[in-house]
Amino acid sequence: MKLSSQNQSWLFLLLFIAVSCGSDADSGSQQAALVFKQTSNTVFARFPAEPDRLNPILATSAYARAINEQIFQNLLHFDPYTLELRPQLAAARPVVREVADGKYAGGVGYTFNIREEAVWDDGSPITAEDVAFTMKAIFNPLVNAAHVRAYMEFVSGFETDPSNPRAFTVYTNEKYIIGEPVVSNISVLPKAVYDPSGLLDDIPFSELADAEKASRLAKESKALQAFAEAFNSAPYSREKDFISGSGPYRFVRWETGQELVLEKKEGWWGESIAPNDPLLSAYPQNLSFKIIPDQVASMAALKDEQVDVVSQIDAKDFTDLQANEEMTRRFSLQTPPSMVYYYVGLNNKNPKLADKRVRRAIAHLLDVDELINTLYYGLAQRTVGPFHPTKPYYHDELPLIAYNPEKARALLAEAGWEDTNGNGIVDKVINGMPTELALEYMISAGSKFANNMALIFQDNARKAGVEITIAPKEFTVLTDHAKRRDYDMYAGAWGQDPVVDDPKQLWHSESDTPSGGNRVSFNNAEADRLIDEIRETLDEEKRNALYLKFQELIYEEQPYIFLFAPLERIAISKRFEAKTSARRPGFFVNDFKQKNIQ
Repeated sequence: MKLSSQNQSWLFLLLFIAVSCGSDADSGSQQAALVFKQTSNTVFARFPAEPDRLNPILATSAYARAINEQIFQNLLHFDPYTLELRPQLAAARPVVREVADGKYAGGVGYTFNIREEAVWDDGSPITAEDVAFTMKAIFNPLVNAAHVRAYMEFVSGFETDPSNPRAFTVYTNEKYIIGEPVVSNISVLPKAVYDPSGLLDDIPFSELADAEKASRLAKESKALQAFAEAFNSAPYSREKDFISGSGPYRFVRWETGQELVLEKKEGWWGESIAPNDPLLSAYPQNLSFKIIPDQVASMAALKDEQVDVVSQIDAKDFTDLQANEEMTRRFSLQTPPSMVYYYVGLNNKNPKLADKRVRRAIAHLLDVDELINTLYYGLAQRTVGPFHPTKPYYHDELPLIAYNPEKARALLAEAGWEDTNGNGIVDKVINGMPTELALEYMISAGSKFANNMALIFQDNARKAGVEITIAPKEFTVLTDHAKRRDYDMYAGAWGQDPVVDDPKQLWHSESDTPSGGNRVSFNNAEADRLIDEIRETLDEEKRNALYLKFQELIYEEQPYIFLFAPLERIAISKRFEAKTSARRPGFFVNDFKQKNIQ
């Protein structure tokens, strides 16, 4: 099978790349005529859901990550506009060398130097000791960071440079397709704040990097247990005195369900280094993240200029804004590409959904083309698998799953589901009990699109004898249910980074844990084998062939219903110079520069 050319996908991206990287430009005369309600150098950003934690190691939501990136910093990070992996805390990208002998033979060494200017809030230097502590925290098996550890299990050693406290080397026991991004794209925490008693000091990193030894330590080490209990606790994720990073902003307050506020630090170390570098810029004095789940309320807040930037705007609302002359005078409306795809998650452990024929039947009950055209106004591209359509190994030769209630009913009958009592709902005896195919579908309560889509889904499902009950929930509640596998189906979205994909976090059986990313409990030995092989195959052509096989398997097993990759819909107040990005949430508030509007 040939690797697909991706012409349509790349055209989809290129049509909008100019928009995504361009700032909003307006004539001086037009701007002079505008008077804005907000005049302070504060960016008011609407978020559709509460962040889960202000702790970059524990947090799992995209909303938390967007806020954490203002407080904490990584060794390297992805430039929001070029998507290039570039230095942030590190002085440069690491020196990478293959290790030929010694205890790390066969692996790779990544040697970093931290910027000399980089300091914590108390003025003390950021050192290799802080990085080593952060790595220990991540690898502590009692810390709720399985979603991070899934990517880092190939890391085997950490050595500081005895002649330079800012230099260190991270060693891996094997080559890994995304080795450099993984070892460098982690947020560094101040040891003095997060482990003030030195609980992890006497525990070698090598012990934690060995899964067997780490498991034993988790049972035996009181220090490891005490650290995890404190680190996992609410104060280190919500309380001002327990949250500290090297970034330009500090945490001020969090009013649950209302607002989360950050303020710029005086004399922040990075301000004078590279003022035009988006990874080190910090133009606004304050950042206010307004929690507004409801789409109608968010549009009211935008029109009243209570917020300066809104993303994930309902497609109909966005087209209405484009037709509103006054709103286009005051806001830049942009549609950058988004490294996200939408899906319906299916609980593969649920006895009703354990048969892949049932999962495929339900996939035939979603008219995705209708969703895109009538609810998304064409601002999306259909997807067929677990990788974004712009990735060069996306398998566009797999046929899109058509809306077909008759095919769905036939598949259900093949799997033993028939309407035996004539009530319109198919049923089957499971574990000795007559069971109807009645499913609860969890959606985000504040999403107009999710609610409208659910109604269409519900109506279509009835045609094949499937009863769907819509369960609107707040985003954090929905996420909690998904983590506990306490659901039948849920509406989800997955954001991807601009690197080659490691499917382990979402699809490997080892990630089917409460803090792991395999929230549909997909367990397949062949998928695990392919994932393990993909992770260690450095040859791009061979790896791409494995990606294709993996997508074919996922297509056959139908653990998700894959929907589409949307274009982002963003409104940004013209009182700021600002760019949009393909990285979620589509904008970076630290890089909003207030205009001098008279």
